[in-house]
Amino acid sequence: MTSILSLSQVTKRIEDKFTLGPLDLEIEPGVIVALVGPNGSGKTTLFRMLMNMVQSDSGELKLFHKQYPADEVSIKQKVGYVSETSVIHEMFKTVSDALKFAAYWYPTWDVTYSELLLEKFEITRTDKLNGLSKGTRRKLDLILALAHHPDLLLLDEPSSGLDPFAWRLMMEEMAHYMEAGHRTVFMATHIMDEVRRLADYVVFLYHGKLLGFYEKDALLDGWKTIWVDRLPAASANIKGIVAVEQDSSIKLISDSAQETLHSLKANDINVIKTQSVDLDEIFMHLLHKNNLGSKREGKSG
Repeated sequence: MTSILSLSQVTKRIEDKFTLGPLDLEIEPGVIVALVGPNGSGKTTLFRMLMNMVQSDSGELKLFHKQYPADEVSIKQKVGYVSETSVIHEMFKTVSDALKFAAYWYPTWDVTYSELLLEKFEITRTDKLNGLSKGTRRKLDLILALAHHPDLLLLDEPSSGLDPFAWRLMMEEMAHYMEAGHRTVFMATHIMDEVRRLADYVVFLYHGKLLGFYEKDALLDGWKTIWVDRLPAASANIKGIVAVEQDSSIKLISDSAQETLHSLKANDINVIKTQSVDLDEIFMHLLHKNNLGSKREGKSG
């Protein structure tokens, strides 16, 4: 299947902190990909490059097999974008003004759907944007991104500022959006529950470097904490172990649980229990594995 988003050796120097990239990434239609990493990893800079708000220093970036700047209008009319920080109140006076502009800009703008979303998120057309809370402006950002039925959603921390009720509505609308089958979401998030519920794939980014592109369910199935009755002998060939923790019990962290369990059985080591490893813990082990854990974080998302 042909990719909807493609990065080939893309780089961008982030002030005097570090270089984002080189990035190589291919995302196919019909999936949700979560971009996970701490603040200062370069996530927001990457999204701004995808929207041509900043330009890369080198490499090739394509959306829908097209490139900026020649195809900017046709690209952006097929993209729904939610930036890290809402600036909509700086651009328009009222909700109605923002909706009118969106209806003019997007040929596929769906008035009926936009009105439905306004009702769901409890926003009225006459509301003045500079009087809205951060969370309400965020809800309007989501409406503007969704109501033209884009082929690609680019979401940079979309749930920032949302209360639990609005967050649940966002999750419902994301599921509804994906029902069309061919649509794609690339989202940066630090909320692991969003990754677990929504993502098909996970991309880890740290200090400008991609640590891998993983199928989420396979990743979670592969990584396990395994409690054992004794430590393996130094000569034992136990596959998949990335860390050993020993306090009141002995725990093995494995990135290939089935291979590890098979090796333990072959070495007559009893397994007491197993437990899934959380995504944030997996990320930390990947940092250690790639010798990146000691790098300092910058301030650019």
